[in-house]
Amino acid sequence: MGPKKNFKYYLMIFGIAVLAIAIYAVINWISTGKLDTNLVLLAFIIPTVFTIFLFLFDKIFDRIFPKQKKAKEQKDGFDKFVSDANVSLKREGSFSIQDYRTLQDSDRFQKTLKQLHTITTEGEKPDLTYEYLGNKFKKSTVEYKAIQVIIREVKKLD
Repeated sequence: MGPKKNFKYYLMIFGIAVLAIAIYAVINWISTGKLDTNLVLLAFIIPTVFTIFLFLFDKIFDRIFPKQKKAKEQKDGFDKFVSDANVSLKREGSFSIQDYRTLQDSDRFQKTLKQLHTITTEGEKPDLTYEYLGNKFKKSTVEYKAIQVIIREVKKLD
């Protein structure tokens, strides 16, 4: 559904609808030579009804299809997890810009981050543990060092 729709969003929709009908009324006034008062009245009634209808439709749609909202919340949760992991790596201070690029380009590292996020949200499972994820990389690699830092930070939060 996109970004969260708040009062400002619906106010903007109302304003655009009023502006569109007002422009139509002015064009009609110029072309016919007389002002149609019904159009001026409708310039406030139709946008109000339209905005209320849109608001109700959005609320009903959210209740019928909660999966989209849940998927967005999960994505936001993962984004926050990655941001926190990045902060912990910066705090460690032993990673260069090239190391960050290596981590970003490494598909195995990205998959491991997703698995770590799964552990933090759902808990450890027999086939998915901190120890297993910590030993997925060779000890001499940047990925190994980064995963160790992130696991240490995640364990502090638990």
